[in-house]
Amino acid sequence: MTVSSYRRSEPFGAALIAGLLLTVTLAACTDDPISETLTLEFFPESADASNSGGGEPATPADTAGYVRIEAQVDIRRHRIPKDDALVARRVNDRTQALMNEHDPWHIRFDRIFEPLADGAEWQRAERALTSYRRWALAADPNGTLQDFFVDTPMQPVFEVRDNERRLPDQSRPPPQTVTLAFLFAGGTRATAGESTTVNRGFRNFAADAARYQRRVAVLWKYMDENPGRRFETLRGLFAAADGDELPESQLIAKPRQLTPPAAPTPFRRGSESLSRLRDLEVELIERVVDAGEPLVEIFDIQEGDAFTLQELSRRVFDPFPGIVTVEPDGAVAEAVGFVEGGDGYSVPSLDLWNAYRALDGLFVSPDPLVFLLETQNDDFGCREDDDVCRSNGRVSAFLQRGPLTANPGSSARIRQTLEAELQPLDEYRLVWIRSDAGESVGEAAETPIETGE
Repeated sequence: MTVSSYRRSEPFGAALIAGLLLTVTLAACTDDPISETLTLEFFPESADASNSGGGEPATPADTAGYVRIEAQVDIRRHRIPKDDALVARRVNDRTQALMNEHDPWHIRFDRIFEPLADGAEWQRAERALTSYRRWALAADPNGTLQDFFVDTPMQPVFEVRDNERRLPDQSRPPPQTVTLAFLFAGGTRATAGESTTVNRGFRNFAADAARYQRRVAVLWKYMDENPGRRFETLRGLFAAADGDELPESQLIAKPRQLTPPAAPTPFRRGSESLSRLRDLEVELIERVVDAGEPLVEIFDIQEGDAFTLQELSRRVFDPFPGIVTVEPDGAVAEAVGFVEGGDGYSVPSLDLWNAYRALDGLFVSPDPLVFLLETQNDDFGCREDDDVCRSNGRVSAFLQRGPLTANPGSSARIRQTLEAELQPLDEYRLVWIRSDAGESVGEAAETPIETGE
């Protein structure tokens, strides 16, 4: 492989602009203008429910326990492009719907029959709504959840089975096996116009991904042939994605130039910690950064649109009304479609970026763009002002993900793979063993009901 085999496809300044745009997108790509989460927390039958008086909640007829449903809508106004009337109108309309109680979440909560307790909370910043939360505690989890999800493509089923025979004089319920399932009934939450927009963007994204993978493959091949340059080349790649100017090698005399330049070109911030890169390395890095930019544009709101392509893809492919997290009241025995994390088990969002993340290791391994987004807030054990430590730590962490391999796919193959990743499961299922009364329903109902700022 020789330098003459490659030609610059664009001026370095244009590639630097692409790197700066990529940096801005990476810094805020996970922030949608409006995010919605739903938490389902379950509680067992109260130990003293059978002896409760008139003021206490009665034991459900099927001894299924209780469910606490909480929905939260966060409005990130910093993600509204300046002077973008369409997005501003969309956010303002949603704000009005939330405050006037005709938002879809209000309609779902209004379908809960005689909740034992409920409440709402909102937060404002400079008189603008930034967060809204509503919750309700109810008996009969199966019926409650079916009514709550009736306007979605998901049909919930909640079942409780005693693992031991329940004696007439038994004061506490026996160990139970609890099953929560969501059955996909088909359909989508998106309109026909939104589906058309996503299908068009989907084709473009697959074509851009194929081009990006081909360029990464060339860079990986170069580093395979020059293993001694691998570490510095990767440092240069990540620095370019951060928007830093790459320190090119300085030729003594360029072709058809009799005298060298009077002084080297000054470097931008960050380049002082980088070693000189070969001209070919700079060229290959520029091409990868340039090809990666269209992939992260799915997080940007394009002119004339009110949604990002990432948001629209979630409306088209994800059958749940928000990111669903389940907090079971026992040890989980089986999880299908649920991933453990935080305080419970969540259903990963079905959207374009999560589908692309699933390709990491299939066509390109490791994928540098996926790595950058996953570690954008990682300090790699370094001080905040130690750029050299962070740069070295980032490359070391990347290399620990495995050998650099690349088998770039065609646009059609990438699209087929993405479509397979975006198909909902026929059934999402979580099974746990409820062995003790644990937290009582009374404690769950003591959550303060807040209705102000």
